[in-house]
Amino acid sequence: MNSPALNLKTWMTLGRVSNLPTVWTNVMAAALLASNAGALAPPSSLVWVLLLAALSLLYLAGMLLNDLLDADWDQQHQNPRPITLGLVSRQQVRLATTLLLALAAAALLGLSQRVDQPHWLLGSAALLVGCILGYNLLHKKYTHSVWLMGACRSTLYLTAAASLAVPPEPIWLCAILLGVYISGLTYLARQEHRNQLLSRLPLALMLSPLALAFYGDNAWFWPVLLLWLGWLGWHYWRHLANPRHRQVRAFIGAGLAALPLFDALVLAVADQPLGSLIGVLVFFLLPHLQRWIKPT
Repeated sequence: MNSPALNLKTWMTLGRVSNLPTVWTNVMAAALLASNAGALAPPSSLVWVLLLAALSLLYLAGMLLNDLLDADWDQQHQNPRPITLGLVSRQQVRLATTLLLALAAAALLGLSQRVDQPHWLLGSAALLVGCILGYNLLHKKYTHSVWLMGACRSTLYLTAAASLAVPPEPIWLCAILLGVYISGLTYLARQEHRNQLLSRLPLALMLSPLALAFYGDNAWFWPVLLLWLGWLGWHYWRHLANPRHRQVRAFIGAGLAALPLFDALVLAVADQPLGSLIGVLVFFLLPHLQRWIKPT
């Protein structure tokens, strides 16, 4: 019989909880950027709690659904995930996914009662759920379904912004740049099990946040940008540049760890130095979490 500690780690591995802080920094950046652009007050404490809960639950449900739908493929390719290792049953994962989706729906409905324009919030949340389902159903069949994964993060940004009002113009740009970055990272992840780098295009897509440099007009933005570029550049040199020492999985983990730096850049552009600093601090925390719970 599994010990409670082992069982908890199994579920945390299924949910890729080491990446969960990236959802929180995405929510923080999108909400504060929307507040700044629309000259609105930041979300109330209750709105923050419901928003973070809803989007965290949707993220976890998406991760569990991914393992559930990929279980046959993982078994055929000896991919050591919890279901194929027999640490948890498919029925348990199915029930947990359903519960997470139900709780997320309840949080979103509660949130919709506390925002001025609930149709934007519910519409963007419905689009997010559609992207999650679409990606998980199609990603093993179609190479370019990676854009649906990028759309998941884009619509997460829009949903967070819609907790305040109609997402303003800056949010749409940041959501697109984030989606392109995630799509490039997901292209790489498709070759993770083969440890191959078939094209440099995914790496070019991951440079999309450089577009924020056109809007960087304060001193805080540039050190964060250099930190982001230095982190990805160092890991490219270490894990991808030399074919004999290639470690695609390690680079993907580094790319995921860099997500809070994207949010830090967004908040630097929005002249929100405290929020930007939080993004940087979360970035420094993530590699330690990834050593405990694998990010992919």
